[in-house]
Amino acid sequence: MMRVADVVTEMDWYKVIDTLDCMLKLSPLNSEIRGMKYESDLISRLLRNQEVMKFLSLWLKDLYNAKDKRKQRKNLEISTAFKVAGNKEFQSKKYAASLELYTKSALYAPANSVDLSIAIANRSASLFYLDRWQDCINDIKLAIKLGYPENLRYKLHLRAAQCHIKLGNRRLAVETVLQMHSILNQRNIPSEKKERLQRQVNDITSKISCMEDDADNTTDTTEFPSQPEVAYGENPNFRFASAAIEVKYTAEKGRYVVANRDIKRGQVLIVEKAFAFVPLSHVKVDICYNCCRSSGDTPVPCTECVDSTYCNIDCWDEARSSYHRWECLGNQMGLWPQIGISYLAIRMLFKCTTATDDNRLNEVQELVTNFSKLPPCDVISYGVTAIMLMMYLSKYTDFFKVINLKECLISKLSNNFNCDLTTESDERLYVSSLLLRHILQLISNGHAITKINAIADNNKNKLLIQQQDRIATAIYPSASMMNHSCEPNIINSFLGHILITKATQDIMAGEEVFNCYGADFRRMPRKERQDKMESQYCFKCNCAACTIPEYEDTLKKFTAMKCPECSGPLNDNRQAHMSCIDCGVAVYHDTYDFTLIQAQQYFAKAEMCIEDEKYEEALVKLKECLLLRKGALYKCHENITTTMDLIAKVYAIMGQWLNSISYLEHNLVTIEERYGFWSIEVCNEINKLTDICLQYLQEEPNTTSKFYKNVLKKTRRYLNRAQEIIDLTYGPWNEVYREIAVKKEILSSILKNFNV
Repeated sequence: MMRVADVVTEMDWYKVIDTLDCMLKLSPLNSEIRGMKYESDLISRLLRNQEVMKFLSLWLKDLYNAKDKRKQRKNLEISTAFKVAGNKEFQSKKYAASLELYTKSALYAPANSVDLSIAIANRSASLFYLDRWQDCINDIKLAIKLGYPENLRYKLHLRAAQCHIKLGNRRLAVETVLQMHSILNQRNIPSEKKERLQRQVNDITSKISCMEDDADNTTDTTEFPSQPEVAYGENPNFRFASAAIEVKYTAEKGRYVVANRDIKRGQVLIVEKAFAFVPLSHVKVDICYNCCRSSGDTPVPCTECVDSTYCNIDCWDEARSSYHRWECLGNQMGLWPQIGISYLAIRMLFKCTTATDDNRLNEVQELVTNFSKLPPCDVISYGVTAIMLMMYLSKYTDFFKVINLKECLISKLSNNFNCDLTTESDERLYVSSLLLRHILQLISNGHAITKINAIADNNKNKLLIQQQDRIATAIYPSASMMNHSCEPNIINSFLGHILITKATQDIMAGEEVFNCYGADFRRMPRKERQDKMESQYCFKCNCAACTIPEYEDTLKKFTAMKCPECSGPLNDNRQAHMSCIDCGVAVYHDTYDFTLIQAQQYFAKAEMCIEDEKYEEALVKLKECLLLRKGALYKCHENITTTMDLIAKVYAIMGQWLNSISYLEHNLVTIEERYGFWSIEVCNEINKLTDICLQYLQEEPNTTSKFYKNVLKKTRRYLNRAQEIIDLTYGPWNEVYREIAVKKEILSSILKNFNV
């Protein structure tokens, strides 16, 4: 029999689960789990398995012992290297570059060194010369809080006073000067330095005397859009939801949401803060780990781990005082990236222990788990994960020592774990069972938080592409009440971790309000959608998009070949031939094989030409590819769209804006047909198109031509439409809305000289 210690070393969590699955496969647990009612039944069985417990204990110990060898750790050598590089850029007056390097220096600076506060103080200097006065003040406060050397603080006070003067904060400037005077009165300052400081203070005092009294702006001026309000006010029986919707229940459907009055397209139905969220470990974005808003280029780093950053001191303090004190070591061990959605489960536990709203806690507890529906092997794996997390809390944190489980959880939560918490083993059983429940709830109720990001292939690419990226996973108890449909009548967007649900069409009183749990019918074939619903959510979707054949035909058009008779889409029904959806003619599968192989070869050669910056040659090959694809593929085929998009990109790189605009406009028609006239994809394509239009309008010398005036008119029309779409779907609080507003300002300045 294998020795546990021999197989644990340097094993990632997925291998641990696989190994334990093999160990438990011969046990009767897989068959007995179907008779279990509660999570605690399974957990108690696993806790009694000494082999499992020993394996998990050794794995955690190995992970802990290896934490100081990880690349992602605090490291003075790395921090110093970034500081030296930052100093070099600062001396060369490359302040933006120095800012980035000082941030990295702060990120890697060990907590027990003065380097962290120095890195933040250095960053404040870069911000000062970038004219970012308030950000500079924020970093000065942070540097002092982190223990910046007292004998050097006069530099920070001088800098802060200059920032307050720039911002017009007279009173704060005066207060800072008074601090400087107290420093000057210190006897241990050399006379030469004291004279120099006195001259600087006198200069600042002179500037202050010329200032008018200010409105006393003492707060961080970072502006975040305010969250919207739900239509018709909040429903007192359905928190965070509009009074226009309510929760109902039937044995067949379970809980679901219906409209109790007519709802107009664009109205806000739910505005809900996440009960808990965690950033996705593989997505490196500038988000605050406490509020999920952007932390920009001046994040506040955790002093102990390099994984967590925050948008300001307040978020940092809030995280440290609650969940992060138990999570931080897990970051240092590299634990959280390995366990997927279970990371959010332990964050939920922390939130439950610190939350004061008992009703909210029980809303979370009542979310479905599908404990008896999921495959036994999966549930056992989740149970093993829950026990491992409990062991982490027990052995490597003070969670069980500082948290009174009876007071924080038992008295507030409704559950059936039958744990009286009279012994230490009862506490471990209870917490493990609760963690398993949270993991199972998240499988069925976890919600992705997304952010729209602009991407470009390289610096020469003027064609920015906006894509919606997943940045975090969260739990929203109220929004979870909505049932699924592959053709939803709402859309979700995010303001930090706040979920905003809007109606995308008119919803009549009595109609159900549907969310989409994954990809909808415009983005994924029916079989893939249904397989996903069954495997993850344990139901077979029978919505209109899954039962009416016309819906499937809609999606097939974008991957269909072209009918040689009527140019309609051919339906590939996996029989001996394809049949035209429009005229019914039969066509053999291999009719276009040679043509499509040739087309792909041209496309691949064009990509190589682009890499080698042979743009004229790339265009020749792309147009050959497009000609072949248009001859073989239905007009809306995604490969035709991809080809035309790349042609537009090459023209943009070459500065041939009108040609780029022409190809993008052709693509816009296809995107409208595939995703719908009011879709965010159409808005993104228009955004891309207007980027090129504005480039042309700003660079074209001949402003009297009909082409120029035509583009002026189209740009205004496109921007108005994009703004209308984003206002309807996501709302004016979305960052894309602000980008469009900036473009409209640029266009407005151009239009002043024209009567268009």
